[in-house]
Amino acid sequence: MGNKKVKEVKRLSEDDILHLCYISEFSREEILFYYQSFITDCPAGKLSKKDFQKMYEKIYPQNKSTKFSSRIFEVYDRNKDGYLDFEEFLRANKITTGNDINEKLKMAFEIYDLKNDGVLDKNEMVETISNIFTMAGIDKKNKSYKKLAEEKVDIIYRRFNLKKDNFLTLEEFIQCYLSDENLKNILSATFLEKKSFILQQPKNYRELQLEAIQRVLSM
Repeated sequence: MGNKKVKEVKRLSEDDILHLCYISEFSREEILFYYQSFITDCPAGKLSKKDFQKMYEKIYPQNKSTKFSSRIFEVYDRNKDGYLDFEEFLRANKITTGNDINEKLKMAFEIYDLKNDGVLDKNEMVETISNIFTMAGIDKKNKSYKKLAEEKVDIIYRRFNLKKDNFLTLEEFIQCYLSDENLKNILSATFLEKKSFILQQPKNYRELQLEAIQRVLSM
């Protein structure tokens, strides 16, 4: 990506920087650092889904990351134009690296809510967790990734779906997280709280996510 000749992207103005500081709560220095990282890897000033998926492929070269990275991209792409611009990247980075647990949980809920209908059914959680397992290439122990995911999701719904309707609302999802270590492990496996651009340290990123997935498997 970085070697393509493209039209020069405008520099950030002071007004741009002030706006980005306001929406992200990052410092001026952090904004400029992230912008340089973003433009280095995305010289056109925006990131396509295909190139976003390639980033995950570099982290998980031996495994299938397309389905999971596609869903992450869809959630990050707030204006649904098929690209991530720097502001969208920064907003996502602010949530995943910040201290506001409610924002993180809302984003995790969106990632799992494949139908975008405001509730999580068991199939949505199974599909997402199965995609995470597939991407990480964990030891299946003679079980399919889907079967492993079903076992973990069944535990969550037995414990926290008080209405027994096989749907979790955002409020139930948040309450589950606050009161149960198992869901915290699943959230850690969904996205990592890592204050750096995804391509900078792929080996460390992958190792951290595998550790989180192993905690999910030990539920």
